[in-house]
Amino acid sequence: MIRKSRIRTVIATTVIVLVAGAAMGAAISGADTAKAREGNMKALGGAAKALGDQLKSGTPDAAIVKAQAAKVAQLADAMPTWFPKGSGPASGVKTRALPAIWTDGAGFAAAQHAFAVEAGKLNSLAAAGDMAGVGAQMRNVGGACKSCHDKYRGPET
Repeated sequence: MIRKSRIRTVIATTVIVLVAGAAMGAAISGADTAKAREGNMKALGGAAKALGDQLKSGTPDAAIVKAQAAKVAQLADAMPTWFPKGSGPASGVKTRALPAIWTDGAGFAAAQHAFAVEAGKLNSLAAAGDMAGVGAQMRNVGGACKSCHDKYRGPET
C-alpha cells in the first residue's frame, strides 16, 4: 500500500515542476519568476530537511527517504531553468540571488551541475536502500549547496 505521505510528496513535486515549467514557458515577470524560484528552493530545502530528520531518527523510513531523495534530484535537475535573465536584482526584484549568477554564467552553471551530480548520487543510494550511503552523501549534497550559496546567494534581509 502506498503511504498517503508519499502520494502527497509525489503530487507536491509534480505541481512544483509543472508550475515552474509553466512559469518559465509563459515568460512571466522577473518578480513572478523570483517568487517561483523561491518556492522551488523552499521545496528543495524541505526535502533535504525531511531526509535529515529521517536519518537522525535512528530508524529511517526507506520509503520516505527514497521519495525525498528523488524530489531533491528532480529539483536539482530543474534548477538551471529557475534563473532566467531579468529575474535578478537588476530588474528591481527582491531576491537573494546575486548578480554574479548572470555575470558568471559559466561558474554558476558549473555549481548547479555539481549540485545535480551529488543529488543524483543521493537518489541512487536511496533507491538502493543504502541508508548509510545516503547519510554520507547528504554531506556531499550539503557541501554542493554551500559552495553555490557562498558565491551566488546574498544574505537574508
